[in-house]
Amino acid sequence: MKDLKFVWEFFGSDSEHLAKHHLNHLKEFLIKEKIIFSKIGVSKESLNFSYSFVVLDSSFLEIIKSSLKPHKAFKV
Repeated sequence: MKDLKFVWEFFGSDSEHLAKHHLNHLKEFLIKEKIIFSKIGVSKESLNFSYSFVVLDSSFLEIIKSSLKPHKAFKV
């Protein structure tokens, strides 16, 4: 199956802090659900925009979409 990149966006002067905090919860969820990821992290795009992300097999689409409600998802 194809991989998908799930993205959660954060805006404002504390966006990087929020994205890093979200990443901690994201990791906890993935461990709890025994979901193996190929890549995970935070990207700071500007002073006021950062996002956290995870790259997973597309078979996890439904659980991620229903449980974590990502803002965006891309095929990679």
